[in-house]
Amino acid sequence: MEAAFVLHRWPFQDSSLLVELLTKEHGRYRVVAKGARRPKSQWRAILQPFTPLYVVTQGRHELQTLKHAEGRESAYPLQGNALYSGFYVNELIQRLTSNYQPVEGLFDDYQSALTELAARRPIEPVLREFEWRLLCHLGHAFDWLADSEGDPIAADQHYRFIAEQGFMPIGDALPGCYSGKTLKALGQFELNDPQLLNSMKQIMRHALAPYLGDKPLRSRELFAQLKRKD
Repeated sequence: MEAAFVLHRWPFQDSSLLVELLTKEHGRYRVVAKGARRPKSQWRAILQPFTPLYVVTQGRHELQTLKHAEGRESAYPLQGNALYSGFYVNELIQRLTSNYQPVEGLFDDYQSALTELAARRPIEPVLREFEWRLLCHLGHAFDWLADSEGDPIAADQHYRFIAEQGFMPIGDALPGCYSGKTLKALGQFELNDPQLLNSMKQIMRHALAPYLGDKPLRSRELFAQLKRKD
């Protein structure tokens, strides 16, 4: 059996589910859970996002068949903003990882993020740390201590962030730029200040953009709708 989480699920045929899993050993992939939508199916309740599972799958093709699933722990009790944040983390993994290409450390970092969200820790720092760790795991990390030319970040200098390149030094404090002092703090993940947290959010959004493409994140749209209702 393999440790897994459900990232997403869709109705499939008359009574089945198409389930996207994140597994510890094999990464992200999809399985067919036959009969999982039937009222008496034992899988109906547990094949849900944020429920730690053990699974057994079978098949020679990319789309495998789920043969066994059982809960390994209680589901993470995400509610409100934490729930939408969990969907956002799931969507990042769906969009940025490839089928059957395990990413070392990602499964554990994902579970840690769920633990933090369920414990009602401040949401923004949890998300920023997960975004950064995901970039690192995928080989897209940038240097917080050196600029795009390889020179050390200077506290009294200002920089503009360029996706896939890093921090480019500029002469003046222009809109959308960051001081070297700010970057040094962010490199240490000092996110207890609202301004630092906002800067980190902007940088992470720019850093992720080339890999997410033009298609909007559905979880962001849902979260924005929730905010408008509030």
